[in-house]
Amino acid sequence: MKSLKAKFRKSDAHEWNKNDERLLAAVEHGEVDKVAALLAKKGASAVKLDSEGKSALHVAVTRGQIECLSVLLAHGADLSVTDASGLSALHLAAKHNHQECAKKLVQSKCAVDTVDASGRTALHHAAASGSAPVALLLCEHKSPVSLQDAEGLSPLLLSARHAHADVCSVLLDWGADINTCDHNGRTAVMLASESSSGSAVEVLVQRGADLRAVDSLGHDVMHYAKLSGSSHVKSLLTAALHTHSEPGEKHTLKACSHQGR
Repeated sequence: MKSLKAKFRKSDAHEWNKNDERLLAAVEHGEVDKVAALLAKKGASAVKLDSEGKSALHVAVTRGQIECLSVLLAHGADLSVTDASGLSALHLAAKHNHQECAKKLVQSKCAVDTVDASGRTALHHAAASGSAPVALLLCEHKSPVSLQDAEGLSPLLLSARHAHADVCSVLLDWGADINTCDHNGRTAVMLASESSSGSAVEVLVQRGADLRAVDSLGHDVMHYAKLSGSSHVKSLLTAALHTHSEPGEKHTLKACSHQGR
């Protein structure tokens, strides 16, 4: 972190000034009038990164300061600027579950398909944080619903892993591939089972998840249910497997066919 701070301090030392510092503090405290006044002064910038690699814009969306964000946008803040972690304003709004900020950014033509260093879009972050309203908003604005990140995780896989059944439903409504698997061959229903999320497992089962798939090590969904220790999840899956089986049917397990990005 020291080298990162040094990097930003070195590049911005001749530019960062008291007005920039005051702007950052004003946004942090939601002082809208002060934000507007500081932006009107020469030198104060909504997107200039401080020594820690964050700007007034990034602080506004992280803290959900919608009124401050509106002022920053009115002064032409560049929405393509990322923070030190490579996250855009929209990534941060989705990650921190700030629906109004995300809506404002999308209305301001912020790109919804921009990926961070891990290959994740704002929709990935909304899925991981469990924000169904933000996920719906992004889907409505054509965010790629089945894009996989560097680990092969799609938004659906992330929402299942983090036990967000409502987000799973939104993504499936918008065409997410229910049987997509990550680089280890794990499907959404496997991840939901491992997370002991009965509600997510139920959604995925009802929507037609393949319960016969196996991961790259040959483990099926019941393996993940046992790992979770959840008797509820095990009961759900046992009942589903029984319901979907025909009398005398020979059960064959098949490896998940990984789909790349």
